[in-house]
Amino acid sequence: MGRDSGGVNRRSVLKTIGAGAVAATGSVATSGTAAADESDEHYHNPVGPIGFGDVTVIRDQREDSDAYYAYGTETPQDIVPIAKSDDLANWEYIAPALESSPDWRDEEDAGVWAPDINYYDGQYHLYYSYSTWGSQDNPGIGLATADSPDGPFEDQGPVFRNEDLGMTNCIDGEFRVVDGTPYMIWGSWYGIHGVELTDSADDYVPGTTFHLAGDKREGGMIVEENGYYYLFYSTGHCCDGYDSTYEVEVGRAESFTGPYYNQNGTDLRDLNEHRNGVAVLSGTDRFTGPGHNTAYQDENGDWWMLYHVEATAEREVRTMMVDRIQWDEDDWPVVACNGHPSAKSPMPGSGEFDCESDAFESSVSAGTATAASTAGAPTSETQTATPAETATSSGTGDGMSVLGGVAALGAAAVGALGSRGGSEPERSDE
Repeated sequence: MGRDSGGVNRRSVLKTIGAGAVAATGSVATSGTAAADESDEHYHNPVGPIGFGDVTVIRDQREDSDAYYAYGTETPQDIVPIAKSDDLANWEYIAPALESSPDWRDEEDAGVWAPDINYYDGQYHLYYSYSTWGSQDNPGIGLATADSPDGPFEDQGPVFRNEDLGMTNCIDGEFRVVDGTPYMIWGSWYGIHGVELTDSADDYVPGTTFHLAGDKREGGMIVEENGYYYLFYSTGHCCDGYDSTYEVEVGRAESFTGPYYNQNGTDLRDLNEHRNGVAVLSGTDRFTGPGHNTAYQDENGDWWMLYHVEATAEREVRTMMVDRIQWDEDDWPVVACNGHPSAKSPMPGSGEFDCESDAFESSVSAGTATAASTAGAPTSETQTATPAETATSSGTGDGMSVLGGVAALGAAAVGALGSRGGSEPERSDE
């Protein structure tokens, strides 16, 4: 159902080239410097191995480890790849989270997308979306658990599906515990919603759904800071390589269940068109389609946004990125100093962050302030948040994954490898 990326879907690539061919390209390569000014005080974007779309991150909860673990959408090689880092900036692929596809769907083309990792009740809970392209096939959000962040994870089956809640496109889950109560935020294309979960966090509580944001939005995640709950989400078209128009918008609320309003005072539930809110992260001619983010707060209390871009200037494939979240004088988030991905930035955890320092470099080139040059201009209502002069200051290594043989796959295959397979239903051009 629906379209694929470049005429080649993920399963087709897997069948055509085989896992061995993917491995031969070095798709599990470690992060490595791509710049001459390698330093322990700054890093370069992108930071991760390819194939970490819809990234989610956690710090190891074991006392003898300070490592970070990242998980991404299924690729032809892995059902949820896992990478490990000591600093949020240098990542090394280690293993797949799941050894085989969950058994609660029988569609050959169903994919495991948009994982969300959490530590809950003494175990690592990995929530995941299980669907095909589109939303009319009863997609759902499942749960796999493990005693260690590097797995292996054991599937526990679905938490809920469309038919359970009477809503469409139950994918892109975000698990949260608020005042001791577990919740799941989810949604793609047909609004972003929430529902209360049982105490075991493996089932939903009937009659507890609530509406957070309008249509043509997905990948919602919530940060609590400054006395507010901030709802970040992605809008625009994903999964189209250089033609992607993905970007991140935000709203905030005083209550977890909303209502959420953006910088213009607009209720997010009233936004139902692509990119007609206020963007806090949009693309440049170097990094196309930033989106589907998570956020991590370091030991200094500083927030970092981890996300993927749909393409870089060097290759048309999803890749992991990280950028600092600061706060302006009105307590709105400012990502990467100017709302566009950084090319170079001070290391997470350093406690030092200065947008004017030599350790920071934006990816915005002269005369190119948004993704419009590569992905089509945003709608007339789209705005990019401008950081106030009083953005809060506070404080990852160099990191571009090296994929030596990737050209052997061809552009279409590489695009499919990095693609989530799509979360949107069939649509006409809009």
